[in-house]
Amino acid sequence: MLDFRVIFNFEIKLNGIDEEQQPRKIKNVQFFLNTFNPKFTQFELAFRFFFLICTIVTTCLFTKSMRRFSILDWSLEQRWMIFLLIFLVFYNDPFYPLTFLVNSSFPLILDGVLQATFLCTLLLFWLSVYHGIRQNVRRFIPFYLPKIILVSLLWIFSVVLSSVRIGQEFRDPMYNMTIDIRQFTTFRIIFYVVGIVYILYLLFLIIRAFGELRNMPYFDIRLKFTTLLMLCVVSISIVITTLRFGSGIIEENFVPELASRYKNSVEFLSFYSLINLYLYTMAYVYSPAKNAAIDSLFRDNPTFSMINDSDEEVVYGSDHEVSRLTSVER
Repeated sequence: MLDFRVIFNFEIKLNGIDEEQQPRKIKNVQFFLNTFNPKFTQFELAFRFFFLICTIVTTCLFTKSMRRFSILDWSLEQRWMIFLLIFLVFYNDPFYPLTFLVNSSFPLILDGVLQATFLCTLLLFWLSVYHGIRQNVRRFIPFYLPKIILVSLLWIFSVVLSSVRIGQEFRDPMYNMTIDIRQFTTFRIIFYVVGIVYILYLLFLIIRAFGELRNMPYFDIRLKFTTLLMLCVVSISIVITTLRFGSGIIEENFVPELASRYKNSVEFLSFYSLINLYLYTMAYVYSPAKNAAIDSLFRDNPTFSMINDSDEEVVYGSDHEVSRLTSVER
């Protein structure tokens, strides 16, 4: 086995300090060198391509299964699944190979923007589901606009911080985000405040949804399924983030570091697999069965189909059921 050793010689000169005083004031110097493993690069490219192909296939199959029904009969979750699967395609970033083909920071910045866009869309999906499942009238301005503004703030701050870091590091290898992050103090404070507001708002919607719909069949199953999957994703994400950063979560450069790069294959594969499998599971559950129909006897059972009744029919009964009950009474 060949043993390769590299020796670096550094000559350091500090301005504003006399040569006689330098040994007294400077006691220790640390150098940090970042290296990239070619095998990890190949591993990352292979799995990104794998997830990209799986997502495209899942999107096509889900869309094909929904074409049999009018969009008016789709449930709220099924309408959102189309958007989430499309954004998941870009989350897996089909343009990522340009990072190694183009001598520019644009592919890396684009990758960070696509990741932030999908994650913020997922946050918007959770808010919309827990709020929209309780009502049928969902006008854009009163229902979606406040949620979009809240999530857009998180998107803007995460994109700005990660893009600045990537761009500066590409132009200057000596760039240190820990020092220059002080220029974005206001951005970081607003980001954390908006994040706390989002969490409180989501908890409020979850508690209110379970309080109003927990005794209703079909709605109760939808809530439990959505909440169970969401808790799995959030819990595993928290564990991965904690193992990755440890006490560094409270550091000033946590936000841009979160969207910059992965330190090893375990971090990359665990997080990417979690997000992709989460969407694949929802696409499988929310896709209608082959024998599903609008007048199916199992229209209130999500196991067979979640698209067959509107919210008014589940709560008050369909016209067919009302007429049948009336004829029986006569």
